[in-house]
Amino acid sequence: MSKAFIKPSPKDKILIGRQEFCDLPQMGVERIRARIDTGAKTSALHAYNIEVIQGENGEDLIAFNTHPENRRRKDAPLAVLPFFDRRKVISSNGMREERFLVKLDIQIGDQMLTTDVTLTSRHKMSFPLLLGRNTLIQGGFVVDVSQGYRLSKK
Repeated sequence: MSKAFIKPSPKDKILIGRQEFCDLPQMGVERIRARIDTGAKTSALHAYNIEVIQGENGEDLIAFNTHPENRRRKDAPLAVLPFFDRRKVISSNGMREERFLVKLDIQIGDQMLTTDVTLTSRHKMSFPLLLGRNTLIQGGFVVDVSQGYRLSKK
């Protein structure tokens, strides 16, 4: 149940590369490496130790660990975000799994978006964040696969 958004006109499109650095301000994470994947519908974030907890007012929250460097678990920050939904996803290896879905603020270049992101273990992947079609459409992004890190230097 995503919030409707207005599709940007072609002249307002932003050219990005096949990978970009992003910030996750709700989590205090800067410069997380993101793979741009037009084949994936929903974005995904590397997460582990995922659990539903109760907030002070009785609301459901999702607590999990993540790390922008993905393979490094030492000092992995704990994130706590409002529970939004669960979604059934078919992963790139064809396996169906149910994932927690959160609304996450993502800054890509100068664009700040609030978008749907599923939480899953991406520990074997090179990029802890995958940006899918819905996020790309919402931000008005066009992907140049011949380039990487167009919006930020490595």
